[in-house]
Amino acid sequence: MNKNLDIIIENSLDDLNPTQRRVLIDRFGLFSGKSTTLQEIGDKLGITRERVRQIEEKSLIKIRSKIAQEAELVLSFGHNHLAKVGGVREDDLFINDVLNYFKELTKENIKHANRKLKFIYFVVEKPFYHKEDDNFKSFWYLTEQDKERFINFVKNLVNLFEKKDRKEILENHTHLVYFKDFHSLHAVSISKHFGLNCFGDFGLQKWEEINPRTIRDKIYLVLKKKRKPFHFVDIANEINRLKFDNKKAHPQTVHNELIKDDRFVLVGRGIYALREHGYEPGTTLEILISIFKKYGPLPREKVIELVSQKKILKTQTILINLQNRRYFRRLEDGRYYLKRV
Repeated sequence: MNKNLDIIIENSLDDLNPTQRRVLIDRFGLFSGKSTTLQEIGDKLGITRERVRQIEEKSLIKIRSKIAQEAELVLSFGHNHLAKVGGVREDDLFINDVLNYFKELTKENIKHANRKLKFIYFVVEKPFYHKEDDNFKSFWYLTEQDKERFINFVKNLVNLFEKKDRKEILENHTHLVYFKDFHSLHAVSISKHFGLNCFGDFGLQKWEEINPRTIRDKIYLVLKKKRKPFHFVDIANEINRLKFDNKKAHPQTVHNELIKDDRFVLVGRGIYALREHGYEPGTTLEILISIFKKYGPLPREKVIELVSQKKILKTQTILINLQNRRYFRRLEDGRYYLKRV
């Protein structure tokens, strides 16, 4: 395939004069593998940047029909393949699909083959190419209708995600109902609005659960997914292990954030958990009082169990506080209850 690409391009460039040929070869990096800017080419040829652009434009028009004839099989496969996958395909995936079909994808020639194949499709303008922008990665598409349908699907899905309960999407995966086929799954992979976090959760990129940007967001996500208390040093280590980005988490910074945010509860010496997981701030005495107010008289084992769900304490610590006769008394059946205080 790489040899065939060379032949296709060489035969097509034969109709150009030396200046036109040089402009296209340098502009698209056909043989060097590195594209050159209009200004760099102009400086080399001693002409203006605008003049280079004009030469490029006229040269592409000049070789369009010739390259379409030379690359008939490649173009035909690309058209049929795009039609089978819904009319839209992410840039690199589409190019690799074509190269794989023609059995010429090797470590040695992949970069040059990619560049040359893209050049062929770019010149002929079938399929069409959408350059990467703020909303989408670069992609190829068959018709304007295919492109419009794809963009509308993504737009509608973003609106749905913004209106739906975030917890339902992240924990119950209610979004899966919208991904009924390969085309819809591939569409969201081209969009820059969606993403996966390191735990495999899918959602909008702007959600801190998907793309945590601050230390506080990263702490929250670690504790939420681990669903158990962590020492602040271990939280920092876990953030660094997961590599959300290139920023290193320092234990003291993590500790400072844990102290400032009331979502995080100190449940032991240097150990924190999420309030939403049932952990509560306060002293052992305060937690005991709140438990008895909620549940009424309880046996000792149940008291220990309930306190341990809210704070990390030694059993002996819980029992010592339970012996505080100012607040707690024991019934004849062995259960403890809260005195009226």
